[in-house]
Parts: sequence; C-alpha cells; structure tokens
Amino acid sequence: MSKQPPDVEAIVAEIARNRKYRASGVTESTIRDIVLSELARQPNAKAAVQSARRKLHEVMALYLGDPDYDAARAQLEAACATGDAATIRAACAAIMREHDSTRERLPLLDEFYPRIFAVTGTPQTVLDIACALNPLAIPWMGLPPGARFFAYDIHRQRVAFLNTFLALVGMGGAALEQDILVDYPQESGDVALLLKEIHRMEKRRRGIVLPLLDALNVRWIVLSSPTRSRTGRHTVIDAYREQVRGILAGRPWPVTEIEFASELVYCIAKAP
Repeated sequence: MSKQPPDVEAIVAEIARNRKYRASGVTESTIRDIVLSELARQPNAKAAVQSARRKLHEVMALYLGDPDYDAARAQLEAACATGDAATIRAACAAIMREHDSTRERLPLLDEFYPRIFAVTGTPQTVLDIACALNPLAIPWMGLPPGARFFAYDIHRQRVAFLNTFLALVGMGGAALEQDILVDYPQESGDVALLLKEIHRMEKRRRGIVLPLLDALNVRWIVLSSPTRSRTGRHTVIDAYREQVRGILAGRPWPVTEIEFASELVYCIAKAP
C-alpha cells in the first residue's frame, strides 16, 4: 500500500494556530512555503514539521523585539500633532529602541543614510524589504518632496502600525503585508533596502536571496550585514562579507562598501 502524502494545508493550519504566530499575524504563504521546503528536505512528515517550526521561529524573529503597537501609535500621534521635527524624531527613536536591529542602528542614523545616498543618489522611491521598524528612520533620510516609500513585512500588526506612521508623516507609498521571498515586490523604485536580513534569509533556504535581488526593479540595492554576533562577542564581518560575495558572484553589478561601527553596507549598482 502506498504511503499517503502529508496534508500540507492541515500542517499549515496547525502551525498557524500557535498563539505567538496568531498574535503577530504571520502570513499563511510564509508558513506554507517553509512547510513545503522542509517536506522536500526531511525524511518524514514529523521531522519536516519540527524543522519547519524552527525555520519559522528564525524567520519571524520574534526574539528581536516589538513595541506595544497601540502605545507606539499613540506616542507617534502625539509627537506628529506638535509638528516639531525634533519631537517626531525622538518618538521614532524611542520606538525603534524596542527592536534589536533598529536599536543597533540608532547611533549611526545621523550619518547612515547621508553616506549611502551619497553613493546611490537621493531616491524618489524607496523599497524597504523585510523592513521591521526601519521605516521609522524616514525622518533621518532626507527624502525629497513627493517621495514614495514602500515597506514589506510579514507581521500583520507591524504593517498596520507602519501604515499609520506613513500617513502621519505624510509619506506617499504604503506598508504591505507580503512575504517577499514568496511574492516578489511589483513596485519599481530607485533604491531597495535589505538591511541585516540576508544571513537570516539564507538560513531559511540556501540560495533564496539571489532570485529576489534579480526580481527587484530598482537602480540600486542596498544590502547590509552586522559586524558582530548578536551577543557582541564575535566579529562576523569577514564571514558575512564572503556570503554577500558568494551571492553576487556571476552578476556584473559594481559594489561599493561602506563600513559603520555595527553594520557593513553594500551599495549594489544594479542599473545606475
């Protein structure tokens, strides 16, 4: 008797019922993609489900932190009502401190985007891929009037919050609930930001990043990687630099590196 294939949709539904994933609102397309990938790799359905749960934990990165979105929304509304740029920046910075990635970047913000845009040119349209809370750095970007900003994330509550933020600061564009490794962004732009994410994406499935980079309809791609491990005990700059070089091998895209204290940035001229 032939072995009955696993019921993928039942597995997806079971994982999606997990309280932490319900709370964050992860897209089912993300869960399904990981489940299908692990079913193809693992010797049986039980091992595949266990591996899929581990991969999803890494993809969701709940351990990196999130603010209380209701409180953060009220904080932003109060700050924006003042119309004072310094007050708005202070509110954005306070919220960004709740997430590991943006907290690490806070000391760099005054120079971070000016140095990047000195290479790429100041963009009119930005695509922020797997954005987390990075759109809150818009007040430091110096974008021109009429600029548009598209932010992509798989956390439903985060996306709703970011759409509130974009409206409050009068920024065109939108935050989109989208797994960009399953459904590539359709919007075109000048610069795509993919900050401190490619090493985690490659853990989800090796070789997954390059097709995304190929699909992005932008002039410049700005990747970055951390310079130290999450504990801060070990330098990872050489390992991640080699990872980026390996991903880009075979592509004729010139790369300009910009090194900051906690982040190494790669400005990739895809179609300058």
